Amino acid sequence: MSVSRTSDYDRQWKLLTWVLLALDSLAVLGSLFSAYVLRISGRLLAYGGPQQEDVYRILLVISVPVWLAVFAAVGLYKRDTLLGGVVEYQRIVKACTVGVMAFIVLSFMWRDVEVSRGWLLISWCLSCGLVGLERFVVRRVAYCLRSHGWFTARALVVGANDQGIAIARQWSQSPSSGMQVVGFVDDFKPMGTPVVNSLKVIGRPTALDELVCQTGANEVVVVPNAVAWETFEEIIARANVQNGYTLRLSPGFYELLTTSVTVTNKTFVPLLTINETRLVGVEAVLKSLLDYGLGIPMLIVALPFMVLIALGLWLNRRHKPVLARHQTMGQSGTTFKMFKFNTRIDSVARLAGLSHVAAHIPTNVSWLERTLYRRGLDKLPQLFNVVAGQMSLIGPRPRVIEDKTDACAARNLLTVKPGMIGPWTMPGVCSSGDETQDELYYVRNWTIWIDLHVLFGAARGLAAGWLARPTTVRKQAKPIASAGAQSLTRPGVALSQLGKDRRGLP
Repeated sequence: MSVSRTSDYDRQWKLLTWVLLALDSLAVLGSLFSAYVLRISGRLLAYGGPQQEDVYRILLVISVPVWLAVFAAVGLYKRDTLLGGVVEYQRIVKACTVGVMAFIVLSFMWRDVEVSRGWLLISWCLSCGLVGLERFVVRRVAYCLRSHGWFTARALVVGANDQGIAIARQWSQSPSSGMQVVGFVDDFKPMGTPVVNSLKVIGRPTALDELVCQTGANEVVVVPNAVAWETFEEIIARANVQNGYTLRLSPGFYELLTTSVTVTNKTFVPLLTINETRLVGVEAVLKSLLDYGLGIPMLIVALPFMVLIALGLWLNRRHKPVLARHQTMGQSGTTFKMFKFNTRIDSVARLAGLSHVAAHIPTNVSWLERTLYRRGLDKLPQLFNVVAGQMSLIGPRPRVIEDKTDACAARNLLTVKPGMIGPWTMPGVCSSGDETQDELYYVRNWTIWIDLHVLFGAARGLAAGWLARPTTVRKQAKPIASAGAQSLTRPGVALSQLGKDRRGLP
């Protein structure tokens, strides 16, 4: 039975590889032919050189095997590259660039042929776009199939300590991870000991091969600091043997770290380099494009409204400052002054000096202040912080200097910029009920799609809040527990969508 599971898993990946080969072929041919129509035979982009249709036909014919070979060489058919992360898209751009460079080299060697440079440029752009779109669609289909067990590896975790438990919990919370933990193997806990999510210790590492056969596991994940050194040496010694499963080593500090690590080799010595920030490379570029691409237009549009709001607050109470400035911790522990409209409501919780404060709005607060607070519009001045590169549109709750969040969690949350909108506002993104854990989940699992999902959800919630009838202000609401920080709930429809923090802090 275990053999059939393993063979089914391998057959599914072989089927996916053949599907990708066929779709890549069509995408490459389609991009090159479309470039020929646009640049050579069409009238949209006039071409004055010799058309030489036979030459372009030959290039179309040889393009498929050449480009597929390049795709395979850069790893576009490896399991670890597919169905996750941005590495696949990076390699698509690299492969398409190499394919176009092959045509350029061929044109130099084939001296009687003149290949249009415009055709090459359009071919490169279209191939990157079409192949990337094709892989994106395949990814979405594969994610749906994973909910039915396809493309999902059965994994044994060697080590039932906190790190092993955190790994199993992470995979169980991510349906698209492609990893299903079927049990734990441990040196120190007795067989049958419950660990997490109804998973138990099923045996000792000394019987690893037999346990793999019994469970039909495809992957074995070893947490080195959770097993005896002699056991670890024995497992590594068997790594070069054809044993029917893939052996993987966890660094052993997953629970302590939200940033990724890079494997480097110094004279064939493998080393792990810990990244200082969570988002690097293409992910950092995408995050910046979202923040500045939307933040700058939003600031321009919101600036006249902010002037009117500031004027209204100033006329309402001339002796109070219009803007509140909070000394806030930013990415990597840097500090900056975060701006908000001073509604005087946040200060109620802080001045009370209690761990939990009843959610009510003082009677001396004006209608404008109540509206700004309920709708989340008191955060509009934070657009200046976004444009200044100190904050992000979406991210963890900004932590002021006095914040008493757990030191380890705070350190991990500061690997990204704090956000105006919190990721916990969308039930489909984070739903543990614990704000800090939701934020840590967001940081570890960040993708540009999560940010777009949260952003569109917040915009929809804001629109619904303005269109809905005004809600009656409750004099007292159930406080939300949050360790070590003041708590203040805010009534109003748009509040939960805009991610106003549930602790009364900025």
